[in-house]
Formats: sequence, structure tokens, C-alpha cells
Amino acid sequence: MEKRKDLSIPVAILTNQKFYQVLQEDAQEIIAGEKEKMRHRRFSLPLTYSDFQSLFFTFGAICLLRRNQNRNFVIDDNNEPVIKQLYYFATNNTSFAGDLNRGILLQGKYGCGKTVLLETYSLLHNHVVQKFSLNFPLLSFIKAVELQEQIRKQSVNMFVRKPLIIDEFGRESKTVQDYGNITRPISELLSLRSDAGALTHGTTNFILNTLSSEEFYGGMIGDRLKTMFNFITLYGESRRI
Repeated sequence: MEKRKDLSIPVAILTNQKFYQVLQEDAQEIIAGEKEKMRHRRFSLPLTYSDFQSLFFTFGAICLLRRNQNRNFVIDDNNEPVIKQLYYFATNNTSFAGDLNRGILLQGKYGCGKTVLLETYSLLHNHVVQKFSLNFPLLSFIKAVELQEQIRKQSVNMFVRKPLIIDEFGRESKTVQDYGNITRPISELLSLRSDAGALTHGTTNFILNTLSSEEFYGGMIGDRLKTMFNFITLYGESRRI
């Protein structure tokens, strides 16, 4: 009696009428899993806008005091629209003027209050996470110059996945000489964070066209910035006295 030959993998696949259906179901299951991961990357604050604004005002005062500035945190016609967008983002509200899966890059003139707004947002976010022992990562607020120096001393891999708020984005030196080698630490980090889908926020005095220029990060990184950030403008002149 002749021994039965095993079908080759290609033949076995072709003779399986459910092959396409099985793969399609697998793919849909993977998609659902990835969407669930995205949903769990950050929590939604269970607050009304009125309560959020009141808390933002209080944590804004904390932010200023920690900066040794004994003055009132002011909510006015210039920053209130941005605070409302931060509320929509923090509550995963579809009224947010952008993509809730991307971070926020807050643009504006020098001294108009960009840093204070995002630092206040991070203080409020981190306080909620710690106060209620939530299983969510803290927001790391760091200036671009300091971040670049830490990458140089440690490793870019330390900063690839953690949620970051990069303050004064674009103000750092674009290249660094390290033991004779020319490196671009922030450009490398942005590329890696883009690939990893890491949540990144920031403040900058520059528009996208400037950030995408060869004097800054170049066209390739500039193109990635479009998928990483919602670009929001804070209007107004300097608040510094």
C-alpha cells in the first residue's frame, strides 16, 4: 500500500476554503486589541469643564509659585480657548479640534504662557494619577536642552516610550559632537517615538515649516511631526513683567 504523501504548505492553504476567512478574523481581532491598547494609554478625567477650569486655575497658581512667581494665574480670552482644548483632550472628548491619539504642540510667541499652560496640565494630570494610585504613566516635563543632554549622557532608549512634554522644542542645538561623532539626539528621539507611537506634547516658538527646514530637523522629521502632534496656537503677547 502506497504511503500517503503530506500536502505541501502552499497546497494545503489552497485547498482550505476557510483560509481567507480565518486570516480576516485574526486581523480584525488584532485591530481590536491594538485599539484597546490605545484606549488604555491614558485615562479620561471625569470632570465638567467648569470643574476642570477651576482646578486648572488652582494648579496654575501652584505652577507659578514653584517658579518663584508670586502672582495670580490668569485665565483670559487668549489662553481660555487653549485650556478648553486641553480639557477636551484630557476627557477624550470628540469636540477636541484634532486627533485625540496625537499629542499637542503648543505654538506661540515668546512669553505668551505656553510653558505655564502645559506644565500646569502635567501637574494636574500627575497629581490625579498619584492621588488615586492609577495605573497610568506620569507626564515627564522637560526642556529640550536638558533632554538632549540627558540623551547624550544616558541613552536615547530611556526616552522612547515614556509620555513626554518637551518644553522649548526647537531651541536646542540640532547637532552634538560626542567623542568626535556628530549626532542629532532630538531628531533620533523624535523618529523613534514616532515609530513607537509614544505620546508627545511640547511647546515651541516655531511653526511647522521652520521645524521642517534643514536648519532644524529636516523634511523627514518634519513629516513625522504631522503624525505626532496637533498644532495649537496660543495667541497674545508676553505675560512677563
